[in-house]
Amino acid sequence: MTHVPISRERTPLRSSARRGLVAAPTALALALGGVLLAAGPAFAAGPVTITSPAPDSTYDNSAGLPQVVPITGTGLPTTDDLVLTYDIGTGTPAQGLFAGTTHNPDGSFSVNANFGQLPAGETTVVANLSAADAQSGVADPEVTPSTYTFELAVAPNPAFPFRVDYPGTGTVVDTTTPVFTGVAQPGSTVTVTYSNKNLGNSVAGSATANPDGTFSVPTTFLDLAPGSLGSGANVTQSDPAAQVGSLGVAFTFAEAPVPAIAPTITATPDEVTVDEASTTGIAIAATGFSPNEEVTTVVTDSDDAVVVLADRDLNYYADDNVGAYADTIVFADGVLADDYTITLTGVRSGIVQAVAVTVVDEDILLTPTPVITSPTEGQVVTGGTVTISGTGPVGTGIVLTVADPSFLDGTITESPAEGRFYLTDLADPILVDADGNWTVSVELLPGEYVTQAIAAELNADGSVNETGGVSDFSNAVAFSLVAAAVVPPVVTPVAPGTRPAGLAYTGSEASQGVVGAALLLLVGGGLLVAARRRRALTADSAE
Repeated sequence: MTHVPISRERTPLRSSARRGLVAAPTALALALGGVLLAAGPAFAAGPVTITSPAPDSTYDNSAGLPQVVPITGTGLPTTDDLVLTYDIGTGTPAQGLFAGTTHNPDGSFSVNANFGQLPAGETTVVANLSAADAQSGVADPEVTPSTYTFELAVAPNPAFPFRVDYPGTGTVVDTTTPVFTGVAQPGSTVTVTYSNKNLGNSVAGSATANPDGTFSVPTTFLDLAPGSLGSGANVTQSDPAAQVGSLGVAFTFAEAPVPAIAPTITATPDEVTVDEASTTGIAIAATGFSPNEEVTTVVTDSDDAVVVLADRDLNYYADDNVGAYADTIVFADGVLADDYTITLTGVRSGIVQAVAVTVVDEDILLTPTPVITSPTEGQVVTGGTVTISGTGPVGTGIVLTVADPSFLDGTITESPAEGRFYLTDLADPILVDADGNWTVSVELLPGEYVTQAIAAELNADGSVNETGGVSDFSNAVAFSLVAAAVVPPVVTPVAPGTRPAGLAYTGSEASQGVVGAALLLLVGGGLLVAARRRRALTADSAE
């Protein structure tokens, strides 16, 4: 006898209505089975038995693909494949199996069923079971058709399909606090997260979906890196009774939620001695890097050659909040006096910042500082000679400068005329005696003058040690020199071939004018200090 499928006309039904229909197909199948028994085989046909999901049980399909359900059972001939269709409420059952059945040695079988055509929100599965020959596909009359029902924990097709309506992918958001809207499972928690400045995830906001499935989530993105326009967010819905879903939305901000921090860099101090450079080093402070990014350091000399630093760790990173960076740069032993450039580079952001520093030779500062005691400030000296005296470190030599104020302050840079300038000869400095006093008489033309002094270490021959220590600058004293009253001279005939002698000049020769200018500016304006070679007292250093 040929099995004739029974057609049932029906409209889509919800779970409770479907359960009432289970008994009818079963009774009909038993009646057909009686006819088949009377007509043919000597052994009784019977239905297969489903062991999982068990009839009338609830299967947890919340993990993985919610539409796929593993089916296991017994009672299926080993030459057959299980045939499973299920009700989708249209009057025409949907096919649930798309692969052959696996038979196990113990007589059980297994197969994966797909219930992806269930109506939206439907969790009840009404399955019709039968068998067909695995080779020919012809229905096996020895297997009695049957129906069984079970529940799914999660509807394969949600009643409220999860979606994000705003912002859309590619949107440029014109506010730093956008409100995310869309549809989710009613009562589920909708959460918006984003990649933060520390390469982790931060929560921008969360809210509960309304009974009609709509949601509205106010957000803030204050954990973005300063100046970042963002790259988007992930939106998830979660609820024990709802399918968990996650959607990515790629969008950018028109204006950065966190204002950019201007790049800055400072070096403290920006000038150190050779010893300080290789011990205490130079403190570097910078801003404007990307938070928590690696920062590399390169130091180059005045010839752009990379110099070696003291032992350093492998990696250095900017602050993980605002991208500030602090470091101490310590040079290797043997560092030379020179101008250097310290360059910092952000590995992730590409930000480059540089600062100039100087390493100088060791200063040997002599104490006490010389003091000019005579003449006094504003004093008017009469005559062509002025006696300048003061105090200083015992055993040192005084290098004294006397010049017109305009030359001392740099207004005039040419060497002064003879008789209007005095600079101590470095080979014959003014000696400080055992009591700490010194004095010198200087012949000058009438005029306005300023004088200042330094003390210097001496060589064994009494000359200034040009690589030795020097003192701080003495006080500067301004004074005036006026000519003495003129007494009518006694006229004596001049012998033929003679002429009056010129004014005697005490101090350095004209050829030493450059040295004089250098020492004058050392005392008054600090030229050698500006040249970063304070102890070099030669003409070459001044140039």
